[in-house]
Amino acid sequence: MIELNRGNFKEVVDQQAIVVIECWAPGCGGCKLFDPVFAEVAGRYPNHTFARMNVATDEKLGEFFEITHTPCLMVYRDGLLLLKKPGTYTETALNDIIRQTESLDMEVVRADVESSQTHNQTERTNDD
Repeated sequence: MIELNRGNFKEVVDQQAIVVIECWAPGCGGCKLFDPVFAEVAGRYPNHTFARMNVATDEKLGEFFEITHTPCLMVYRDGLLLLKKPGTYTETALNDIIRQTESLDMEVVRADVESSQTHNQTERTNDD
């Protein structure tokens, strides 16, 4: 399990792999409930990277990602943020998220992202 901070965040999420991140804070009741689930599921997927980010000690990262509730789950694949959602998850739900992430056709995802960015830029240009 990797502890994320500003110094290693980019290097970790830019991997050509699946990275699952638990954003947590000390004293967070939901985090205490979710921690063992996260650790258990992480043990089942040795080919993926599992990391934890303490948003109380690294507030700049928490602010950058607009983490307002903990725990919050973030999932990256090949450097792209695919999911950012607060809440606790059961083992079944977290396994399902990972399986869905594994099954994605990343060429299609990248094309969708590029299309969305182009569309947003066009809208901004038309609004000017």
